[in-house]
Amino acid sequence: MPQPPVEESEPEIEPPTDTAVSKPAKPAISNDNGWDNGVLDGTFHVVTNLWWGENARVYKLYENDVLIDTQLLTAHTPGAQTITTIITNRQNGTYKYYAELSNDFGTTRSDLHEVTVSQALPAKPVIASDNWDGDGNYTVRMDMWWGTNGTTFNLYENNILIHTQNLADTTPAAQSAEKPVTNKAVGDYVYQAELVNAAGSTRSDVMTVHVTK
Repeated sequence: MPQPPVEESEPEIEPPTDTAVSKPAKPAISNDNGWDNGVLDGTFHVVTNLWWGENARVYKLYENDVLIDTQLLTAHTPGAQTITTIITNRQNGTYKYYAELSNDFGTTRSDLHEVTVSQALPAKPVIASDNWDGDGNYTVRMDMWWGTNGTTFNLYENNILIHTQNLADTTPAAQSAEKPVTNKAVGDYVYQAELVNAAGSTRSDVMTVHVTK
């Protein structure tokens, strides 16, 4: 009695072997701080490029001599390799970066690359009121026209916090917020707005509202 044909199993495919014969070629580092949104804020990308040559299997990025990112890479010598690290919420200052690329034959370090952050704090807001008639009911409005956004809006009246509001961060787009004020007695009221983000806070100039009736 004839036997049914035996199905052949699929051959095992071994992973490709990289052809590197020495340690990785030297990488170059760049960043997009200021190019991404026009603001030298504390959120940007550090990009490491190996343009051609012996490839790496491991990438490490150091910030001020502290290891902040490690990634495993697919090597395909002599093709280019590009690795990106996202940097967020850095305060104003200068940050020094270097990358290390490694394979079975050794490690190659990039040159030092500096990034200056000078606009991490929220841009300065301005405030106004619509108390044209001098009564005790009016609205205090905050506007930040362009720049690094805040994620929280605080309003102070006579140096006392009277209102807090969460804001969406869409840097460098404008931000605004309003606070209705009611039933104020005759007198002077001094207001100041504050925008807060992960790097710190920025306050507006003070504004005095005169309630006369």
